[in-house]
This record gives sequence, structure tokens and C-alpha cells, in this order.
Amino acid sequence: MTESLKQTEVSVNSFIKALDKTGKKIEKIEEQLKKTRGELEELENRVLDLSSKMRETERQIHEKLAKIKRTNKKLLQAETERQIETLDRDLRQLNKAVAKLDKKYAQLKEEYDKLIRKEEKLLDKEMKLEEEKARLYHERELLMQRAEQIMGRLGNRINRIRAL
Repeated sequence: MTESLKQTEVSVNSFIKALDKTGKKIEKIEEQLKKTRGELEELENRVLDLSSKMRETERQIHEKLAKIKRTNKKLLQAETERQIETLDRDLRQLNKAVAKLDKKYAQLKEEYDKLIRKEEKLLDKEMKLEEEKARLYHERELLMQRAEQIMGRLGNRINRIRAL
């Protein structure tokens, strides 16, 4: 009878160790999740900043293009050589400005796309960690149920021994 109790005690101790082990794994996953979420929040802020910079650059490009259109209309209506030269110079400056803004926009877009890809990877990582955490909680729940069953059997054995 004592041999049976010892075996039960050993199995209960193994369940306790397994519960501790899953608890530690869950804690590690929680730490990783916290770190990943912090990185995600930082990335989201950077993405929003870049997005607003891109919108501002687009607006500036549209303004310059509208000025080019107005300058072209004025150029068609110009009467003197001096007006033509001035408007032509203005057009060259505006075209340079548009080219510069286009280049800036392309850089912003490239950085934005890079951040979006990084954010997607972090979201995938977060989802995998959440799935692993859920799996560990399920495993822990099963261990708890099995430990309860063993404790119930142990209680029954003790009651039978007392009855004798």
C-alpha cells in the first residue's frame, strides 16, 4: 500500500514539475510578446509619421504642378521677350523642385514599404507567440485535470485504507 502511495506521490511531483515548466514557458512568451508589442507600437508610430510626410510631399508636388500649369498658360500669353525668359526660368525652377520632391517621395515610399514589411513580420511573430501561449495554457489545463484525477484516486485509496 505504501508503494502505491509513493508512486502516486512521484506522479504528483512530476505533474507539479510539468506545471512549473509550462508556467516558465508562458512567462518567457509573455516577455517576448511584451517586447514585440513595444516594437510594433514604435513601428506603427514611425509608419504614421512617414505616411503624413508622404501626404505632405504629395500636396507639395500637386502645388508645384499647378504652378507649372499656370506658368505654361502665362507663357502662351506672354507678349515680350522678357516675360518669356522670366516664365521660362520659373518653369525650369518649378520642374527642378518637382523632380526633387519626386525623389523625396520615392525615398519616403521605399522606407514606408520597408517598415510595413517589418511590421507584418512582427505581427506574424506576435500571432505565433499567441498561438504558442494558447497551446501552453491548454497543456497546463490538461495537466491540472490529470493531477486532479490522480488526487481523487489517492483520496479514494486513503478512504479505502481507513475503511479497513
